[in-house]
Parts: sequence; C-alpha cells; structure tokens
Amino acid sequence: MLRRPLVFALLLASLVSYVVAQEPAHEKLFTISVAPPTSAKDVQVRYFLTGQFGLVSSATTATDDKSQIVIRTEVESKPAKTFRAIAYAPGCEFVTISVDDLSTSNRQGQFECHPLRTTLLQGRVPAAQLSGKDSQVEVLYSVEWAPHFFQIERGAISPFIVTKVQVATDGTFAVELPDFAGDPLWSSLSKDAALMFFLVDAKSGQRINTLVGPSDLSDGPNLKIASSYPSEVQFAIESTSRTK
Repeated sequence: MLRRPLVFALLLASLVSYVVAQEPAHEKLFTISVAPPTSAKDVQVRYFLTGQFGLVSSATTATDDKSQIVIRTEVESKPAKTFRAIAYAPGCEFVTISVDDLSTSNRQGQFECHPLRTTLLQGRVPAAQLSGKDSQVEVLYSVEWAPHFFQIERGAISPFIVTKVQVATDGTFAVELPDFAGDPLWSSLSKDAALMFFLVDAKSGQRINTLVGPSDLSDGPNLKIASSYPSEVQFAIESTSRTK
C-alpha cells in the first residue's frame, strides 16, 4: 500500500525537475533581432554583464544566417542582473542597449541599420617601405566612450572593424569612411573615439604595421574622427610593436 504514494511522489518530483529544467532556458539568454537587409553576421556586439559573479565583458557576432544574435547571460551558473551592449555594422549608426534588471526584461533588443553618410579619406604611405608587397589598409574604430556607457572606470574594449581597402603600388589608398561625427549619439556619448589604421598583408590578412597620421589630425597613434579630411593624408609606418 505504501508503494503507490511513493511512485506518485517520484513521478511528481520528476515532473517538477523537468519543468524547472525547461523554464530557465530563455532566462539565460538575450536576443538581438537584426532587421533586414542587414545580415546578423555583419553586426558586431560588445557587451557587459553584471551579477553575483561580478563583471564580465565579451564580444560576439552571429554564428549562422539567422536574423538574430543570441547572447548567454549566465556566468558560472549564476544569472546576470544587468546587460549593456553596443552594436555596430559597417556604415550604420551605433545602437546601444541597456537593461538594468534582466529579471523584469523581455530579454529582447533590436538592431536596425540607419546608414551614415560617408566621407572620403585619401591617404598615402611611403611606397619604399611597402617592399613591393601586396598590401591593404584596415580601419578600426576605437570605442573610447565605451567605459562611460558600460559604467566602468576603465577597461580595454575591442575596437570595431570598419573596412579594409587596397593600397596602390605608389602607396596611395582611398577609403569611404562613415561620418561618425554625424551619428545621433555623437554629441551626447560617442564623440570620445578615434580611428585606428593598420597596414595588412593582403595574402595572409596579418597586420604588419601601425599607420600614424600627421600630428594635427591624430589622437596619439590614432586618427581623429572628422566629417571631412584634407585632399591627401600622409601616414607614417610604425614598427609592428605598436600594433600589439
């Protein structure tokens, strides 16, 4: 007679365990939906999570052709409380997402590309230092305003990839840069930023050297962001140690 209640209790415990195991799945994720025609694979995300585990930062992009970027919001089996993200796709305005309490959030965000106008930068590097190699110039966006948005004192945030262009044999190159100064966030948040230029081996894709612009246009080794540039910007080639 005691077996029937015992069996019932075991079945009930199994059902509860199954429900508990199933319910938290969506609570461990944050989903950013990417509106067409932008591909989710083209959207770069830098994000911070806070919770009982402390502070965790990471970067991600979509891993498939779906129109979503899914981010896990659990660290060491502990749920995150807050979520902040900066999303960027080449040529688009920045999108920021801020959630102070994930437990009351629908855990959904959206990236919709609002194109920025472009500004032409025509540059030149010393042709003699190219050694006849097939070279490219890679441009990255240094997110110096990210710590302020993420509400941290300081921290190294991976730069965003802007574009890559070919260098002619005479050392000249031309690149259409997004007018980041025209981004709606510029005046309130994103004006603390700069552009990083690297010389890249076109065959291997490896960064060879850092490119440094003239002092009046530069912020340290980086180039200041502007809505327009001189007719030709002369870049110096620095040693590879500056790229590390």
